[in-house]
Amino acid sequence: MNNNLIELSSITQSFTKPDGNIQKILDQISFNVREGEILAILGKSGCGKSTLLRIIAGLVKPTRGKVKYNHEATDGNFGISMIFQSFALFPWLTVLENVELGLEALDIPRAERRKKALEAIDLIGLDGFESAMPRELSGGMKQRVGIARAFAIEPKMLLLDEPFGALDALTRGVIQDELLK
Repeated sequence: MNNNLIELSSITQSFTKPDGNIQKILDQISFNVREGEILAILGKSGCGKSTLLRIIAGLVKPTRGKVKYNHEATDGNFGISMIFQSFALFPWLTVLENVELGLEALDIPRAERRKKALEAIDLIGLDGFESAMPRELSGGMKQRVGIARAFAIEPKMLLLDEPFGALDALTRGVIQDELLK
């Protein structure tokens, strides 16, 4: 049995520049990720790391190549969650509503959704801020809401796009420990 969670085959991504020329960002990227693995993608700024994560998450379709998700390896409960570098919060939703969003998309019943969201908010140290709007939060607090949203759905694969940049050293350490658990 194949225990890869995901397989990338010859992923290529190109964009058309304003002058009409084609800019290749990713060229023939292939790799597998197995359950329990931690994989880091390193590279200089602008080399396509975020684009590759968005392709894996299904947010962007590659120009060429294929992403194969192995649902059998996860007993049919496959989930990908992504923590964005730029927070990606909905400004018209409260902290609690932002965290519940992914659970709602999975059709989790309201009571269970609320319970899981509150647990995730507590885990990242924002209890007491459930009713706050994103504009009322610091950058680090906004980042923690994005992390709570990702944790709440208990994904099989968690994609991290520089998620700790806005966090202080103490909070960063606590959340890194939670990720490893």
